[in-house]
Amino acid sequence: MTPIKIVFFGLGAVGSAMLICFSELAERDGAAIRFVVYVRNPDEARDALFHAEQLFEHIDFIKLSDFSSVFALEPAHEQELTGATFLVNAALPEFNGAMLELALRIGAHTVDLASDIYGAKTERTLTFAQYAYDTALRERGIAALINMGVSPGVTNFLIGRRMHDLLATDRKDLEVESIDLYLLEDIDSDSIVFSWSPVVALEELAQHPRILRDGRMLVLDPFSEAREYHFPHEASSSRQYPLYQEELLSLHRSFPEIESIGVYTGGSEVELVKALFQLNLLSKRSLPDRPEMTIEAMVRAILPGMNKPRRIEEYLRSGTIRRAHFAAAAEIRVSETVRNERQTAIETVGLSYLRYPELLNSPYAGATYIAYPTAASAAILAWHALDYLRTKSAQTLSGVITGEDLARILPRPRADAIRRDLVAWDIDLFESVRDASET
Repeated sequence: MTPIKIVFFGLGAVGSAMLICFSELAERDGAAIRFVVYVRNPDEARDALFHAEQLFEHIDFIKLSDFSSVFALEPAHEQELTGATFLVNAALPEFNGAMLELALRIGAHTVDLASDIYGAKTERTLTFAQYAYDTALRERGIAALINMGVSPGVTNFLIGRRMHDLLATDRKDLEVESIDLYLLEDIDSDSIVFSWSPVVALEELAQHPRILRDGRMLVLDPFSEAREYHFPHEASSSRQYPLYQEELLSLHRSFPEIESIGVYTGGSEVELVKALFQLNLLSKRSLPDRPEMTIEAMVRAILPGMNKPRRIEEYLRSGTIRRAHFAAAAEIRVSETVRNERQTAIETVGLSYLRYPELLNSPYAGATYIAYPTAASAAILAWHALDYLRTKSAQTLSGVITGEDLARILPRPRADAIRRDLVAWDIDLFESVRDASET
């Protein structure tokens, strides 16, 4: 049996958990699998897999100071890349373009977890940079799965699945008025524990958020226009703030007829960054006695870094981390004529990851409560896309593919299998419909 070869660029908190999940999916489905992992420090990569050492015999760890020689397809790397099925960017969005160029040369599909949405071109065009390769990818029959993970990723898949069902009813008077996505990243801990790199968190949350309102893309002040949202399994509501995240641009592209789309976020990590912002500690102003350093740069330098997997496991095992909850809930506002009058309903689709302590007795011990659902979601979506590619014409799944695209293209039994796998990997799903007048 020819093994499925998956090539990783980087193997941090998400990449390591994603590799484990691919291995579990392959074992379940009786598929042989092989990994090539390009990293700066193979010892750190191995350490991230400290509860999954049995996988080392299936992994080729390759040390590189940077990825440029691989992206250039230098002869030393040709054999490593021969027969690659998927290339996975588990490092930074800035590598997406180079990875896609490599994929076009060797004929491999790709997976990335996020896009560079803060670049000047993306802000101007409101289009992800990966779409520049869409035509070439389609001509080669290559699929580039972009913005995979839990959010973005599964959020887009769930919203897309519900939207395509709504549009398939062909009710001429049905109108989707708005989509609002609410995110919760909440951790109760005796120590400050960042689920993401603090630098990434600061960059994302301190950006000027955007929302689509009445057909216009509006730029807001950070932490303005807050809302309250009550997530399942939470005793009280969460303060939610507008956030500029991939779902906004992706949903706007997939469903241009919807005039109002917003993404909101809240929870303990968000409140920490809000406090820094309100104390002016994210200011770009220079320090009085050090003009070469800004206040923001100083704060970034002294904030605790992202903890290593062994420390995260120690925090969880010792009870330092008492509770953690990641959730996402999308409210789709739908109006139509019913019983001779216009009625509006709110359809909610969402997910919740609340079983974080159970990672302690699994190969994933050491993952954060955000890294784990992100990795498992990305692996599950990619695995089912790959299985579909192996059984159908590749031309039916080629070019740049988002979560909404997967929801539209994959047959219903396949989409349902994705939902079951998400639940099997401890990511619970929920949905409901209520009268908008009850809000």
